[in-house]
Amino acid sequence: MPSGHFRESVGAAARAINVQAQAKLGRRGVSEAKLLSNAFSTNSPTAGHPRLRLSPDDGGDTFKNRHDGAGNFARGVYSAIRSPIAHEEGDELEESEALEQLAAFSILARRWMLPR
Repeated sequence: MPSGHFRESVGAAARAINVQAQAKLGRRGVSEAKLLSNAFSTNSPTAGHPRLRLSPDDGGDTFKNRHDGAGNFARGVYSAIRSPIAHEEGDELEESEALEQLAAFSILARRWMLPR
């Protein structure tokens, strides 16, 4: 991260994951928290609403909890981290705070977005 550009680095990571999710799901008309919330829904996929599956649906609580958790995590990082960076004026982030926020987006991208 270039010195003094921590806030922009976090915003760029969030945008990159959003672009990746839109491409993976073939849904460019919806983005970020709503896109990923819908993608991790435990409802069956429908036309125009594909799903990201972390495991096969065996009808058990683990399947539901895993997908609910991933959707909640995605909503959380976009609502609590990305939105303030994109829509509010603010001071530059401290390096340690930016690294923590980047780690949150990294978990979303690597654990739940990359193909298995």
